[in-house]
Amino acid sequence: MYLPLETVRQVVSAVDAVAEIADPESFPGACLPSLCALVAGDAVVYHDVDLHTGKNHHVEFRTVRPPPVNGFAHHVTVTVLPFAGFRATIEFLRQQRPFTDVERGLCELLGEPIATTLRRLHDGHPPVPGDTGLTLREREIVRLVALGRTNAAIAHELALSPRTVAKHLEHVYRKLRVDGRAAAVARVLG
Repeated sequence: MYLPLETVRQVVSAVDAVAEIADPESFPGACLPSLCALVAGDAVVYHDVDLHTGKNHHVEFRTVRPPPVNGFAHHVTVTVLPFAGFRATIEFLRQQRPFTDVERGLCELLGEPIATTLRRLHDGHPPVPGDTGLTLREREIVRLVALGRTNAAIAHELALSPRTVAKHLEHVYRKLRVDGRAAAVARVLG
């Protein structure tokens, strides 16, 4: 699928906006406008059900008022299951023209960042990419490596010695069975 650079920028911006949300209650309202703009939709509907608590949310964002009398003619639905017992659906709606295959693909691509954010919001913990077996400290160091930090800079930021950072990285390489920094970052964050 070919995406123009501007579309890629919009996707990154939408994913960043989703990832920055800190309150589970504000999640739908905070992300729906950017998701709607991404695919030039007329409306986006978010609905979730938490089977553990019995709570559900239904939030709509529309760029057209009032909604069409007979409903919207075209839609794309993305369902995410961030954890057992929780289901969220995001429905992108449009009246005038059907969604293209590229737009449908963009909507589907948003599923994983949305699921990751929902997991984080409901667990109260930052997301753990993949099942790496790394400790929180090791994941934190890999995150800083991904940002281009040196061992000395990581040590300063985390109040550790550079040698301790190097030891943590040795453990990361061994656990992930990789040979270096770039491979570790790719395995954990990729």
